[in-house]
Amino acid sequence: MKNYYIVLISIIASITLSGCSDVVEIPPAHYAKLSTPSGLQEGIIPPSRVRLSNFCFTCDNIVMVEASDHPIKERLKIFMPKDKLNLIVDVRGIVSVNKSNINTIFDRLTAKHINSRTSLISINTIYTTYGRNPLREVVRTILSDYTIDELLSNRNRVSREIFKKVRAETKTSPMSFSRLGLTDIQPPKVIIAAQEAAKEREIAIKKAESQKAIDLHRAQARLELAKKQQEIDLTEAETQKLVNIKLAEGVTEAFIAQRSLRVLEMLSKSKNKVIVISTDVLKNPSMMIGISQETFNNR
Repeated sequence: MKNYYIVLISIIASITLSGCSDVVEIPPAHYAKLSTPSGLQEGIIPPSRVRLSNFCFTCDNIVMVEASDHPIKERLKIFMPKDKLNLIVDVRGIVSVNKSNINTIFDRLTAKHINSRTSLISINTIYTTYGRNPLREVVRTILSDYTIDELLSNRNRVSREIFKKVRAETKTSPMSFSRLGLTDIQPPKVIIAAQEAAKEREIAIKKAESQKAIDLHRAQARLELAKKQQEIDLTEAETQKLVNIKLAEGVTEAFIAQRSLRVLEMLSKSKNKVIVISTDVLKNPSMMIGISQETFNNR
């Protein structure tokens, strides 16, 4: 009977204690510490469920730190000394908690209450405290060593330089960068206008070179045609020259005069006569006499 009462009391105590406690869940990508009236306890609690007793005047609580990967974006307006112009850049990356220095976060940052038994230090609070200023300072320092044209031409190389420098600057920090780079560069309007003008000049030059090639091709075609025509003209002239030589060799003045007299003779026999006299006949009186006699004898 005595054992029965002991078991019954144990069951009642267990039920009573279970009803007087809270279960706090520490989700994945979170770490926690137990906060007691005497302060934070040593040791990190991984993702799990923790039962907190309610039998207390000042009860224990759970302080959590968000340790998940967190995307960040920073837009900076940077004065570029070499160009004496302002440049707007976007920097994006992934940050997370450096677990080797996680105690610094619990010791130095204030957690925000989620409920009466739980509070949280968010990853955004950690980044704002430990990551943002080093990132901005490194980006400004590195970019100021370049011209805007150099940045536009070497964005990937500059991004790697920024990432390496930021990682070195935050090596002992509770904040860790796993990715980082320039995702957008917005040069001032004067740079854009200059680039557009340069591109227009390049297009105009290429167009002029193309037109020049066309004109040269046409001129070459005309030259070749003119040479062919010149060859034809020279051939025709040479041929005519040879013809004239042949004619000159076979036709004399006596031959021409004889042929003229025969024509006049034929005309003199016609009843309707029109006397056509060669200029050569007019120059020769003896020929004129012959023609006159022949003409009157036939009347």
